[in-house]
Amino acid sequence: MIHPRDRNALPVDGIDEFDGVLSGHRLDWWPLATIFVVFCVSGGALTSLVEPSHHWFNWYLAALWSMNAPIACIGVLGAHHLQRGAGRIPSSRYTGTTDRKVVFTIPSLCTAGNTNALRRVLNSIIEHAPRNLDTWRIDVVAEEGAADKDLVAELGRRPHVRMLVVPSAYETPNGAKFKSRANHFAMEERRRHGENNAETYVYHLDDDTHIGPDTVASLAEFIETNVDRYYLAQGTLSFPRELTRSRLAWYCDAVRPTDDLTRFAFFTGRLGRPLGGLHGEHVIIRSDVEDEIGWDFADTVIEDAYFALEFAQRYPGRSTTLNSCVYGASPSSVIELIRQRRRWSEGLLRLVLKRSLPWRIKLPLFYMVLSWSVAPWQFMPLMVCVGVLLGVPPLPPALPIVVPWAMGLAGTMWLYIEGVKVNVAVSSDRRCTWWRSALCIPGVFLFAAIECYAVVLGLIRFVGIGRQRHAEAIAKPL
Repeated sequence: MIHPRDRNALPVDGIDEFDGVLSGHRLDWWPLATIFVVFCVSGGALTSLVEPSHHWFNWYLAALWSMNAPIACIGVLGAHHLQRGAGRIPSSRYTGTTDRKVVFTIPSLCTAGNTNALRRVLNSIIEHAPRNLDTWRIDVVAEEGAADKDLVAELGRRPHVRMLVVPSAYETPNGAKFKSRANHFAMEERRRHGENNAETYVYHLDDDTHIGPDTVASLAEFIETNVDRYYLAQGTLSFPRELTRSRLAWYCDAVRPTDDLTRFAFFTGRLGRPLGGLHGEHVIIRSDVEDEIGWDFADTVIEDAYFALEFAQRYPGRSTTLNSCVYGASPSSVIELIRQRRRWSEGLLRLVLKRSLPWRIKLPLFYMVLSWSVAPWQFMPLMVCVGVLLGVPPLPPALPIVVPWAMGLAGTMWLYIEGVKVNVAVSSDRRCTWWRSALCIPGVFLFAAIECYAVVLGLIRFVGIGRQRHAEAIAKPL
């Protein structure tokens, strides 16, 4: 029996007694405002004390250090939309059920590195799904030749679990690879059994991310309250501390839950169009819509973002957010985290430069990918060193530029601070939130250095050096 905060505990009462792990939680605005004001005042004071320089290096910094400001503003709008009304993060308290079928789809290599995590995920679904779902099934999609045969046989004997083994010879018309190929195979299997219709929903989950009572309640709530209004919804990822071996990797992942509660909430929720992309997990899609779009995306390792842009193009205004979390593990080490971010960097660059996608659809994602891709060349400690070598103080060439600089940096720190608070809230040890969050202020430069290194590796792969040849499994053993 699995509780979101503890793999070995579960409340004895039903979902009607459960308000959700983040019920009552909110994103605080005062850290963002405080950091922004401090940077504005200190930056303005330094600029007024030193004569403004119009050296090319100052204009270079003015452009790059201002790039994150629009993204921070989008995040603020998304958070405001999500917390409107009660001013809290919504967490489903839905007590009803739905008779529409929900198929939990979990692609997995079924290898030793994620065996324990996969069992944890399956146990959580089997425990919680009956609370709000009348008809449901779990499809675990494994690769022939890569999966452990004994593990496949063991999982296939579990109740409600159907093992789908993708044959080595299976090919899609466009030559999809890796997870995209596995998702397409699972979709075709559902089509063969007549399940791709308006009465069936597909809920995508990773093999290291388990659900809680709030998760399954939000699925039923979405289906029953949004019939024919929304076809897709995505919720919040969270990372309990006890599921991650590396404390540093856990801190680096703190940005992900708040990214869901800000930037993703703006595009997927407020605009109803996932122009900022999607995760490959904690997303529910009506199966006939998924069948229409498919997963046959050639030459991509980020099929979720590709699907998001296709959906945004075909179904504007038809996406929303789920009022729940899922509970996952950060990579087991910083090396594994770098491998993960390297894959994202390479894949996103390939996606936003695809000619088959119109610019009006991919422009927001292109801007965000561009700001991430130039991160190594705007890394503050490095730029300060370059400024010293050039004999040019790394200050704005004009006082007004201090404002977007401060907003970009304050927004980044705010995401990490609030993300740690969310992750602590879903952890078994919820003490000392304030100092864990405070560590993010100086720590953001270390987190940024790790991200920048991963981006450089992704850029190297993007230009064709050492491209990904096989599916990569990021070790998350807990």
